[in-house]
Amino acid sequence: MRNEFLYKHVYEGIREKILNGEFQKDSKLPSEKELCIEYDVSAITVKKAMDLLVDEGLVRRVPGKGTYVIDHTAAEKVSPREEEVKEVEKYEKLESEARDKKRRLLGVVLEHVASPFGLDMLYQLDYEAEKAGYKLCIRFSYGSREKETDEIEHLMALNVEGLIIMPCHGSHYNNAILKLIVDDFPVILIDKRMTGISVSTVSTDGKNAVRLLVKHLYERGCRNIGLITMEASDTTSLIDRREGFFCGLEEYKLPLAGECVLKYDHTDFIDKKTEQIEVDMIRQFFEKTRGSLDGVVCTEYGIMSSVVKAAKSLGVNIGSDLKICCIDEDYQAADGYFFTHMKQDEREIAKLALKLLIQGGKQPAVDYVVPAIFRQGRTT
Repeated sequence: MRNEFLYKHVYEGIREKILNGEFQKDSKLPSEKELCIEYDVSAITVKKAMDLLVDEGLVRRVPGKGTYVIDHTAAEKVSPREEEVKEVEKYEKLESEARDKKRRLLGVVLEHVASPFGLDMLYQLDYEAEKAGYKLCIRFSYGSREKETDEIEHLMALNVEGLIIMPCHGSHYNNAILKLIVDDFPVILIDKRMTGISVSTVSTDGKNAVRLLVKHLYERGCRNIGLITMEASDTTSLIDRREGFFCGLEEYKLPLAGECVLKYDHTDFIDKKTEQIEVDMIRQFFEKTRGSLDGVVCTEYGIMSSVVKAAKSLGVNIGSDLKICCIDEDYQAADGYFFTHMKQDEREIAKLALKLLIQGGKQPAVDYVVPAIFRQGRTT
C-alpha cells in the first residue's frame, strides 16, 4: 500500500491525529476493531501500529478499558526492530496474496456439457481465464431451475468477481439471475438470451445457421423438408432456430413438409429416461410423412440418436432415402462425425464471454451472435 507497510500507514495516520490535536491528551482512541474497519486492515496490523505508538510514548494501554493518548507534542519516532518488520512483512504478503486469490475467482454455471457442445467451450473458458489471471469455479444445473439458483448462491458465497451463466430452458426467467442484473453484478449469459432484460449475452446465430441448413438441403434436391425440434418454452436458442427454418422455407418458396416437436425434459441429461418416447414420436412423424418427406433439419444434436433409431425401425436409409442435417455433432466419435451440421463456434463464444465479463460494467448490454460453421457429413 503506497509503497509502505500497512502497519506504518495506520501508525502514521493515528500519530498525525494525535500531533495535530484531533486526538486530545487523555482521550480514548477508537477500538482496534474500529481501526481495522477504518483502515481496512487486519487486527495484527493494527496491533503492530499501536505497539509503535506505545513505544514512542504517545499512548498507553489500560487493560479492559482501551488505549488513551498520553501526549500530543512531537516525539521522536522509534524505529521498529528488524525482526518485527520481517514478521509483519511476511504476514502482510500472505494477507495480500489471499485477497488477490479471493478477488480473482470467476464462476460459471452451465446447463450441461458434452463433446457435441459445451466441452470445447469449457476448456476455452478456463484457458482464457488463466491467461487473464483468474481461476474458474464451474458448476452445473442439469436443466433444473432450483439447482441453478442453488449454484448461483453457492458461487456468490465464494465471493466470485463475476458469473457466466448458461440459463436453463424454461417459460420464465430465474429470479436469482434477475437479482444479479438488478444489483449490477458482472454477469454474462451464453447460449440463451433474456428478452427485454438489460444483460449482455453471447450465443450462436441460430437463425442463420438453420436457414443455411435449409439452403443446403435445397441445393441437394430436397423440396419437402421437415423439422424435428424440442419444445421451445420461450428458450431463445430454440426459437431462433425454428424461425431460421421457416425463413429458409420462405426464401426458397418451399412448403412445410411437417414438424415434430419433442417434449423437453430437464431431468433427462444423464440417463435418457425419455429416449423411447422420443423414438416413438419421431417414428410416427416419419410414418405420417413417408413418401413425401425428402429432407429433415434437427435443431439439436441430442435428439439424433432417437432420429437414427426411428429411421432404422422403418427401414429408412439416412442419406439416400432421407437427407438429414442438424446443429452440432460428436467430434469424438470413433468414425468421425456422421451428420451434415452447423457447428457452434464454442471457442469464439468462450473468448468473447470472458472478455465481456472482465470488462464488467464498462460496456452497454448487447446481444452478441457468433456465426456457426458448416460441416459436410455423410447424411446429405
